[in-house]
Formats: sequence, structure tokens, C-alpha cells
Amino acid sequence: MGRETMKLMVVSDLDGTLLDHSDYSFDLVLPVLDRMDEAGIPLVVNTSKTRAEWLAMRGELGNFDPYVVENGSAIYDGEKVETFGVSRAEILDFLKSLRAKFKFKGYSDVGVSEIMQWTGLGRQSAERSADRHFSEPLVWQDSPEKEDEFCDLIKERGLRTLRGGRFLHVLGQTDKSKPLQYFRKEKVAIIALGDRPNDLAMLKAADIGVIIKAPGDYVLEAKDMLLSKEIGPRGWAEMMTQILDRLQIPQSTTNNG
Repeated sequence: MGRETMKLMVVSDLDGTLLDHSDYSFDLVLPVLDRMDEAGIPLVVNTSKTRAEWLAMRGELGNFDPYVVENGSAIYDGEKVETFGVSRAEILDFLKSLRAKFKFKGYSDVGVSEIMQWTGLGRQSAERSADRHFSEPLVWQDSPEKEDEFCDLIKERGLRTLRGGRFLHVLGQTDKSKPLQYFRKEKVAIIALGDRPNDLAMLKAADIGVIIKAPGDYVLEAKDMLLSKEIGPRGWAEMMTQILDRLQIPQSTTNNG
């Protein structure tokens, strides 16, 4: 990648990748983040989460780099905001027209308590998850055939669907790869990590795409990608350590242990 002329950037999914899928812990990645920080390598979080969710947790990770929310819908870079999606109000308005034909429940249909049940989040975290501006997560309650038909209608409307770990997300014509074009305005080589189908476009758009193994038998299939042996944050730390070693990035002098 030519480190003498190319800056490095790491772009990462959160849930099931940087964060543990069940309890959202991240202790295992902290030594690697220290190493990246000392080398001046930014970590850009690229998540399906909302801005409110990420702002509430990024201090614990010591991360204040640009970030991408709601599956590539918007980049927040200091005072600058670059949007790629459409407003949630526009999405909800169209979904109204589909309710008579399909069975689904969205965040807008339920209270915080049900969102807590769906996600396993605490109340404050669930409230932040509900603070959406560019997308609507749905729990699909109909047949797979109906889901295909639903997705076709969404596409005809100029919107799109993305299947994440728990939800079918409805959003504008964007995905997690779109923001990478924004970052490539500077000469930068991108390492991207993710674990689910909604991460695939991001992984393909990166210089190095890394699939983090998911719990159970599920494996995201893609050509020309690296694949971790470990799951979640342990797999993230495993693969980033290998890559940083290969690129001869010095070890951190910070002791997290």
C-alpha cells in the first residue's frame, strides 16, 4: 500500500465486530486502538447505530475521529456533516402505504420497552437507538417471499433495504461504502472490518477487507477478503494485530493490562 506515500485509515463496523454482539464489550480491542493512536491511524466507526448512540460511547473508546451513522447515511467530521440518505420522515411516509400488504414492525411503531427487548439494550441506550434521522429498522413478521416483494417496492420508490444482524433497515440510496469515497479525497489506504451483509459493500470498497467471524455457523461470504479465526472483538484484535505487524507499525507503549 506504500506507507511512505499513503496514510492509513481503519473503518470498522461496531456490533459483532468492534463490540461484542451480546454484551457490547470492547476491552479486547483497546491495546490495538492504543497502537493505532500512537501511529496516527484514525479509526472511523461506520455503523448502523445512530449519532446519539455513538456519541454516548465513543469517549469510553477514546475515539474522536470522523464517524458514519445509520448504514452510510451521514458522515460527521468535526463541524461538517455530509449526508447521503433521505430523511426518516420520508421513509416513514412511504412505509405507511405498505402496511396493508405486509406484516412488519418498526421502531416508530413501538415504545422504548419493546426496543429494549429487541436489542437487549438498557433504557437510555434504547432511547438513543430510537433517535433516528435517516433510517427505520424493521422486525420482519411476514414470509421470505413477501420480504422479497417488499424490498422490490422499496427499491422502486428510490429507497433501499439492508439486512443487518437483527433488523431489516430501510434507508435512502446509500450503504456503508459511500462514505469511503468522501475519505478518499485525501490520499488514504483503507482497512475495513465487518461481519454482516450490510458491511459487504464497505469491505469491497476498502484496500483491505476483513470479515470478522460471527457466532455460530454463520460466515459472511466474499472473495478476496481476510477472515478472522476468532469472533467479535477478539477477532478484530487478532486481524488488526496481524495487519499492523505486516505493515511494521510499532507496538504501543501504553499498558492496558
